[in-house]
Amino acid sequence: MSRAKTVWTMRRRKPGLEAGHVHGRRRGAPARLLAGAALLAAGLGAGAPAGAETLTFSVMASGTYDKAAAGLAPAFEARTGAKTVIAAFPWAILRQNNITDVVTGTNQYQVMSGGFYLVDIYPHFVPLGDRIKQDKLADGMIPGLMDPGRSEYFNGQQIGFPYGTDVYGVMVNDDLLKRAGVEASFKTWSDFLAACPTIESKLPGVACFSHPTGSPEQISAIFLGAYAGTFINAAGRYELDTAKAAAAGKLLAELWKHLPKQGSAMSFDEANAAFRDGKAAMLVTWPSFANKFLDEDASPIKGHWHQVSFPGPGFPYLSQWQLFLVDSAPDKDLAWAWIKTFAGPENARQNYERFGIGSPWKALYEDPELKAAHAHDWPARLADLPRAQNPVLSGEALDFLNNTLQDIANGRVSPEDGVAAINAAWANFPVPPTLMETARSVGAVAAR
Repeated sequence: MSRAKTVWTMRRRKPGLEAGHVHGRRRGAPARLLAGAALLAAGLGAGAPAGAETLTFSVMASGTYDKAAAGLAPAFEARTGAKTVIAAFPWAILRQNNITDVVTGTNQYQVMSGGFYLVDIYPHFVPLGDRIKQDKLADGMIPGLMDPGRSEYFNGQQIGFPYGTDVYGVMVNDDLLKRAGVEASFKTWSDFLAACPTIESKLPGVACFSHPTGSPEQISAIFLGAYAGTFINAAGRYELDTAKAAAAGKLLAELWKHLPKQGSAMSFDEANAAFRDGKAAMLVTWPSFANKFLDEDASPIKGHWHQVSFPGPGFPYLSQWQLFLVDSAPDKDLAWAWIKTFAGPENARQNYERFGIGSPWKALYEDPELKAAHAHDWPARLADLPRAQNPVLSGEALDFLNNTLQDIANGRVSPEDGVAAINAAWANFPVPPTLMETARSVGAVAAR
């Protein structure tokens, strides 16, 4: 096999895209999916030279995962002789492209990056259990991360291999909260909300918190933390507990009153900057999108902030990026070799330090030097990890939830009417059997 040049195609990332979804089958796909088929070629480079084997990896264009993949590709090519194509797309396009690639039988990607929202194409992913066992990879993984509800399973077999592990977090400005006389310990989101008037009265011109509100899918992270109800009724259909969901919606609407000025449409970068520059006393976001920025030498709050445990009574949102080996891959050993190269423990420290990619590997967090440098953020993150999980929702159900929560938070609809609209729409969304298995295991199904 001849060696060829790496092709790294990166699309501009929409500000703040990190999590969300779509569906279909290989045959008879809906027109809305087939309409996206033309996007598939957009991120792919020129064809491989005659006789060269090609490994194409679809990944989110975020300036993190895609850059890490591009940095590892040349050495992988040199070792395997395979042309390595990094097809990078903003999250919404990535999700569509992954599904459309399978639905249409285009089969351009041998390894896909994604998560639970790819549930409708799970039958086309190769079970990885034997390969994981053969390479003893479970031995070095943080306990629980390859369990159902965190890693992806189909028919009882693990099909997803974790590589980018992050848990939604709350960061606090130590100096500002001390001046406000607020203890940075919030058991519930009601406790968090109760602190906001005190912070803003004691610190004129400072907002209680900032959040990437301009990305509609991010609002569910706070809702999931504030909501302690089920997501599927006893009949096996999607349905929120009306009273508990309305209470969480009311809390969102109150929280939104304590954002910075023009704070209801902030990008990730804008939310991070507001916190770094002292315009917000707290920040609610994905740590992997903020911590490196906050700890730069030029950051005025370097050494003056820390992460606290995510409030309840619900659960912290888990971002557990997975790698999937597609069943149409002509060389599955090559595809698995890429999965181990990109997601394996050997590159965990480099991926974390250079790109901020949260690692699923125990060794990273046990490194004495790194552990000391991250005494302000790692303890809370690692403490939250065991209770973090993905929502047991299909892409359609999660999208409708996020859009309606935006209407509730911004006062366009009452919490009660919004929850009623969610449940009415959800009644038409089937619960995929694979998600039902997970939902039962995490207590997300209402008792009969």
